Amino acid sequence: MRIGIVGVGQVGETLGSIWARAGHEVAFGSRDSVKAAAAVKGLAGAHAMTQEQAVAFGDVVLWTPRGVMPADPNLLAGKIVLDPNNREPDPGRDYASPHPNGLSYAERLQAAAPQARVVKVFNTIVMRVLRETPERLAASGTQVLLASDDGEAKTVAAGLAADAGLGAVDLGGLDASWLAEAMADAFRQGMRTSPAEWRQALVFADLTDRPN
Repeated sequence: MRIGIVGVGQVGETLGSIWARAGHEVAFGSRDSVKAAAAVKGLAGAHAMTQEQAVAFGDVVLWTPRGVMPADPNLLAGKIVLDPNNREPDPGRDYASPHPNGLSYAERLQAAAPQARVVKVFNTIVMRVLRETPERLAASGTQVLLASDDGEAKTVAAGLAADAGLGAVDLGGLDASWLAEAMADAFRQGMRTSPAEWRQALVFADLTDRPN
């Protein structure tokens, strides 16, 4: 699968590296050519590009710029677009308000690019843990949350989560994406207010019955 990564920060580099090692052809798109070149080192089938080139390259696009809408939404037409973003803190608060107003980031992205196939996913995963100790997440049955109006796009996103050793929970349509964003807010708030305890709430464990 051809995957375009828009933005080579912690999220883009972590997931893009995992997918390249899983055998996908990955384009790392950045406004900084040095960062893009650094991201592809040691990865077979990886390419350094501009953000626009990465969008054009990918059948699937990971859209990491938080709150930034595409300058040309037609570039995303027909593409599966993965949104891993979370809200910024409200003024005077550690993290986003527990009573969010307006659309989620995923809904805003869908409104800005109406022909894209937007999926909310990966926003509840701590990228540092996924990058440094992925076996910890896999062993605990960690799951991503999926929200989209496109069933086929959710299936593709679940497959890419599986490439990272993660399961998937389908929350429903894109209007449920605010639930995933609120969950991430709760995690981040817990990191601030209860740093000794928050890790117990980090992962979505598979609670189905398993044979002993």
